Amino acid sequence: MMTEQTPMNMARITELMRSGDLAQATQLIQSELGGGAMPRMPTGGLSMPQMPKMPQMPTGFPTGTTARGGAPVDLPDGASWTTHQHQAAGQSREYRLYLPASLDGRPAAGLLLLLHGCTQDPDDFARGTGIMAAAERHRVIVVAPAQTAQANMNRCWNWFEARHTARDGGEAAFLVDLTRSVAHDHAVAPDQRFAAGLSAGGAMAVILGAVFADDFGAVACHSGLPNGAATDMGGAFQAMSQGGSDRGQGVGCRLFVVHGTTDKTVSPRNADAVLDQALRRQPGLTRRAADAKLNDRAVHIGRYRDDAGSLRIETWRVDGLAHAWSGGEPTGSYTAPGPQATDAMMAFFLG
Repeated sequence: MMTEQTPMNMARITELMRSGDLAQATQLIQSELGGGAMPRMPTGGLSMPQMPKMPQMPTGFPTGTTARGGAPVDLPDGASWTTHQHQAAGQSREYRLYLPASLDGRPAAGLLLLLHGCTQDPDDFARGTGIMAAAERHRVIVVAPAQTAQANMNRCWNWFEARHTARDGGEAAFLVDLTRSVAHDHAVAPDQRFAAGLSAGGAMAVILGAVFADDFGAVACHSGLPNGAATDMGGAFQAMSQGGSDRGQGVGCRLFVVHGTTDKTVSPRNADAVLDQALRRQPGLTRRAADAKLNDRAVHIGRYRDDAGSLRIETWRVDGLAHAWSGGEPTGSYTAPGPQATDAMMAFFLG
């Protein structure tokens, strides 16, 4: 379970970054977090100031997927958790693929793109979310791509860079191509394809649901940010601490949002912005709200249905939850006791 973070002097850090003085900004961040070596960034939507990036792959890098052996850990008989490589949209990343034993020759009920947060990797995130057990229960294939330290020093998805939120190149385009490729291999239709992520991963899931709405039946954002919340590093810090703008294009497919009331890393205002964006794109929904007590935490739940009665948007505001996966397993990083976010998302996706 994560500890509370001491608020930093965000105005000064942002000013230094916008002036281009990354060295001084880094020094200020280090001193306010306890100084010394570069600190481990909390699972958030943004990295620390980055080292110079490796050269980008040329635009038009061919699309394709190759596989190599993975090392399954604590898997049921018949399941597999393998490592593969995918190249598309000028990007190349490894990803983990989970094929549940419960498939047993039957079609998958769905495919989930699982997007980790900063400093995490697919194995850590899979453990923390307990996604494998849920995938077994529901016959869902899991695709878990890994961000690289070369692309972002803290392995965050670059949700705050416009080139990574475009349709024709960058990380969002890569992730949707990866989803299409695996879905094609396993005959999973677009309305049964889903994306879910924490923090930076949640922000990227929102971008996918906004920019590539026709490729997903639903997306889930846990402690993330709205589409277009920031366009540079300084703006990203500001969006995380104060709440990002809701003026970007909203999610066009079904949407599930989870956020904790005591999140000091990504302000809960961002959950409101994600919702407001989606409601503008999906107007005319009818809202019903309820308060519940789940796993000893109070939860305010909002549900938004269309004229046919179909559930389009569901929001959970979890009382006392900081910046961590609600109801996650302690074997993974950035998890906390609370309502089972993984089960709730699965029920929403497949309900």
